[in-house]
Amino acid sequence: MASSAVGVDIGTRTITVAEVATSRGSTVVTNFGGAMLPMDAVQGGEIMDPLEVVSALKDLLDDAKIKAKKVWLGVANQRVVVRQVDLPWMEESELRGSLRYQVQEHIPIPVEEAELDVHIVDEFTSDEGDRMQRLMLVAGHRDMINAHVSAATEAGLKPIGVDLNPFAILRAMGDDSMLDQGRQVLVDVGAGVTNIVVHQQGVPTFVRMLVNGGDDITRALSSGLSMSPEDAEAFKRSAAVGNTDDAGARIVTEQADAFIDEVRGSLDYYQHHQGGAGGPQLGGVVLSGGGASLVGLRERLEAALRLPVELGDPFARYPAKNTVYGAEDLQRVGPSLVTAIGLALGGLE
Repeated sequence: MASSAVGVDIGTRTITVAEVATSRGSTVVTNFGGAMLPMDAVQGGEIMDPLEVVSALKDLLDDAKIKAKKVWLGVANQRVVVRQVDLPWMEESELRGSLRYQVQEHIPIPVEEAELDVHIVDEFTSDEGDRMQRLMLVAGHRDMINAHVSAATEAGLKPIGVDLNPFAILRAMGDDSMLDQGRQVLVDVGAGVTNIVVHQQGVPTFVRMLVNGGDDITRALSSGLSMSPEDAEAFKRSAAVGNTDDAGARIVTEQADAFIDEVRGSLDYYQHHQGGAGGPQLGGVVLSGGGASLVGLRERLEAALRLPVELGDPFARYPAKNTVYGAEDLQRVGPSLVTAIGLALGGLE
């Protein structure tokens, strides 16, 4: 088990990094940072302008004084497919070795063009008495993943693993205790991608990646009010969801409500396919990501879902060591660092 690890999250509008370490039996965050990306350098989680991404990543590593070169990367976009699959039981090493020959019918990507991963969810006996296992299968287009690896390599890093962002979010924020009220929902809102995870005691039972996020509001403001993207972004950050006093406020609220409908629809789909009204109950929501800071979003989401929604705070679980940030500042930046911290935690396993 590694004693320290670094996670790099290349998002649509920002790159974030986090370094974690084990210290006296506990895990702490020893370094972190973030940098803005130029508009359209990354779209919907996919790298469009590698040179801009490499430049921003180099500057961030220098500013944050990240010395380690070995890093864990994450991906989440529409070129990644997550499917729940039932297969005959086998040892995990045998399963991984034969995965390519068993899953083509379950994914819309030719296996020779895909990188595959699997997360074992459960074991059960079929109606015919056969020993089976339920899997969370992940398939990503190899060229998309290679673009992330190449950007990190060009920035002087040595990627040693690529994880699915929803799994990193689960690792960082998932409550592994039994929730009396039901299963926990994690919603991480980025600029271009929103990750939704439902889990039970740390085992994912549903993963969905929506190509929706804070940039939808920015684009609607820019178009509706004839603003530059930069001015629209600034307006969004000062607005409050639920306010309809003027045209800009109405645009923010309408876009936020459309986003909330997407989240609610995803959870309705999950519950319907898990048994409908008699299916698993949801106990609460943890909201994270850069978009979680939108004023009023948490309260609006809570009212729509009729579930308690709390703002994710990774530093409550993994304290920051030797930082100049105060408690209030850590609470402010924490939600945007959840994925990078979760990726780094994967490097400790």
